[in-house]
Amino acid sequence: MSLSGKRIVITGGATGIGRAIAGLAVERGAAVVVTGRTEATLKAAVTEIGPGADYRVLDVTDAEAVERVLASVGPFDHLVTGAAEIVAGPFTELPETDARSLFETKFWGQYRAAKAAVPHIAPDGSILFFSGYLYRKAEAGFSGFAAVNGAVEGLVKALAIELAPLRVNAISPGQIDVYEGRMDPDAHARFRADVAAQIPAGRPGTAAEAAHAALFLLENTFTTGTTLDVDGGR
Repeated sequence: MSLSGKRIVITGGATGIGRAIAGLAVERGAAVVVTGRTEATLKAAVTEIGPGADYRVLDVTDAEAVERVLASVGPFDHLVTGAAEIVAGPFTELPETDARSLFETKFWGQYRAAKAAVPHIAPDGSILFFSGYLYRKAEAGFSGFAAVNGAVEGLVKALAIELAPLRVNAISPGQIDVYEGRMDPDAHARFRADVAAQIPAGRPGTAAEAAHAALFLLENTFTTGTTLDVDGGR
């Protein structure tokens, strides 16, 4: 149940929750390979994480590249599929192309990464998908997220049966504050106040808290087919 000596591939692992997962995994003795579209961001992340971290440039919308890059990593123990994008807007106004783009990255990107990983991943390892609270706790303007997250969670349940004994789970983050320094300070303060008023925890979550939950799903060998909510009770 330890990650010491394990090898983990994390798509979208250079920023946000993926970056937090990578850092915590290395602290626990794992080696990580993080992937993303931008090499400069990847280099900065692995430099900050230190020994035990490596990177590959990868766009998960490129099916051939996903297969090639995951094969280049060699054998590994866990896959975390964290690459995604943000698409929002009223259902009647959101262009279909935008909704398709969200599915292409967050659903098909995770789908093809998992499929490409299967020949290389340890039978006693796991695949961790990313869902999100906007499926079972939907909000107006986020119909695309509700749909894609529901599709991800359905896939997790099916793959947990089909790929057994390989474990397959999902993490479903709620309002996680990854915006400090990336958002105007006043807007950031309003975001935090709005979230604090909505949820029992009284504040947004942190990337570190989401990473802690993710590593539980990697480490616990009796948990599969599960979506774990990390949402402060919202």
